[in-house]
Amino acid sequence: MQKAKRLFYHVEQFSRMVLATIINFPAFIRYRRLTLDQMNHLGYASIFLVMSASIMIGMVLALEWGKKLELFGAKLLMGRIISIAVIRETGPLITGLMLSGRIGASIAAELGSMKQSEQLDAMRAMGADPIPRLIVPRIAATMITFVPLVAIADAIAIIGGWIAAVVWLQTDSTHFWISALDGLFFKDLTIGLIKPFFMGFTIASISCYYGISTYGGAEGVGRSATRAVMACSLAILFMDFLISKFILAFFYS
Repeated sequence: MQKAKRLFYHVEQFSRMVLATIINFPAFIRYRRLTLDQMNHLGYASIFLVMSASIMIGMVLALEWGKKLELFGAKLLMGRIISIAVIRETGPLITGLMLSGRIGASIAAELGSMKQSEQLDAMRAMGADPIPRLIVPRIAATMITFVPLVAIADAIAIIGGWIAAVVWLQTDSTHFWISALDGLFFKDLTIGLIKPFFMGFTIASISCYYGISTYGGAEGVGRSATRAVMACSLAILFMDFLISKFILAFFYS
């Protein structure tokens, strides 16, 4: 019973924070310097991580699909399959999971440390709302940087697939790129860039909530960071399912 009450309490508090964030979202323009700092800290610093993971994912997709397609004499379709799979699904999902660990832990630990040092209480005591100054810039920065990060991940993953296809599967390079570009439509690109907005908001909002809900000193900061990563990863998987279901129902029916 106590666990159920605690769950409902956290759902209520999280909903209140999200609603307050949406209402105060235009504040990221007023605090644009903080937003730009967060974009550099959360986005730019994640490029190498995203690129490293994406090229490996692209190679694995090419190796797995290439062997299967070769059995049916359809190896020329490899470029099309990889490009569609990466842009519509794999790119946003892998980027979301990778950044859940890096961004989720960073935001939760940073805000958790501020909570434990009573900086949040000091802001409230002076009549300043922490949400427009601390939470909105982080959420806005994550949403803004998520789109180019996913675009980079998509491009690098497809390049990784091309390298694997040409080097290890002896696929013709020209045929690969013709197939990859021929299989893409504008709606595929649009769908692949819609997911990052929702995923970025999800990761940042969950991490911010765990950060401002930290208790228990230094140990509590570590606990909040760990829980934020776990919650963000599960939320990203669930969010990806919901968006994919909606897209398939309304755009591909």
